Amino acid sequence: MIKQKILEFALKNWKAILIVLLLVVIALKNGRDYKLMQTAYETQIESHEAQIEGLKEIHKREIEEKQLLMENFLESIAAIEEEYEKAQEELEALRAKKNNEYKRKFRHDKQALIKDIETKFGIEYVP
Repeated sequence: MIKQKILEFALKNWKAILIVLLLVVIALKNGRDYKLMQTAYETQIESHEAQIEGLKEIHKREIEEKQLLMENFLESIAAIEEEYEKAQEELEALRAKKNNEYKRKFRHDKQALIKDIETKFGIEYVP
């Protein structure tokens, strides 16, 4: 008897029962889809964080390499400056030596000085 009444109720309201069942199925499917979207979102966030950490590490290495290059560059500049100063001192010593030599030649051996000037500059001394 109860089965009979349930069957009559189901046949009479089959559209409403079908709508309720479809709504339950849709609600369950939406919940599952939401969970999948949530896990995809969390995975994407983790991926982005990993990429950011990788970029930070690359940036850190690049800064270290730039610092090494800058230190090497500064050392090279210091070495060049030191060589320049030595060359300047040697040049100054050579200039002073030549100056003294020319002064000596001017006082004692003017003909040798004239000959040096003629050969160096390609001119002829006319007294």
